[in-house]
Amino acid sequence: MINPIKSALATVLLLTSLNAKDIASDEILNKMINVYGGEKNITKMNSYEQVWLIEAKTGNSNGTDHRKVSLPSSLSTELTYPDKKESRTLINGYGVKEFGDKKVVASGPMLDAMKLQLMRLYNPLILKNRAQNIEAASDDANYILTLKEGGLETKYFVSKRDYLIEKVVGKLSFGAQSMEFVTLYKNYEKQNGVMMPTTEVKYAGDVNTAIMKLQALKAINN
Repeated sequence: MINPIKSALATVLLLTSLNAKDIASDEILNKMINVYGGEKNITKMNSYEQVWLIEAKTGNSNGTDHRKVSLPSSLSTELTYPDKKESRTLINGYGVKEFGDKKVVASGPMLDAMKLQLMRLYNPLILKNRAQNIEAASDDANYILTLKEGGLETKYFVSKRDYLIEKVVGKLSFGAQSMEFVTLYKNYEKQNGVMMPTTEVKYAGDVNTAIMKLQALKAINN
């Protein structure tokens, strides 16, 4: 027979734990929104264009990344190198990849990778709108916000010091295998009233694939 006192106590403890988690997550996101520039400024910067200089770490050719972002639904990137060009476009979950004369409709891991690329760019306001799908944890230096969306998982490491996102880890699964794509964010500057990183350091697994430097940014008026 279940002890009613123990059962009631367990329920109270569970509800307290859930409420504490929800409050902590909400508090973190609210502080992030304030640090990044406030809801009004962040909303204005939900759509933007950027040009990045790519310092390739796994090859000999550097290049550029012309990126167009409209959060939370679309991302297009045009990668240009001396010997090749490639573009990727994701709009409302539909992805297309073009390279040379080939055009491929993305599916499976290719499409999931494109979705993770968009998720890593979510700003604090977009994350707050998805707070019901976020779990909060922490380590010594960071709050860790884990967002699960459409079978994909992305972790945002938020500095306890300044409430800026220092690292994003996207997990891509294919069959019994998985790989993590890591981006480190450095050298934040205020752009059109919003704190944005001007350096990205990218890893595929443990391999440093590129260091990217921001060359230009323009807000897009919708």
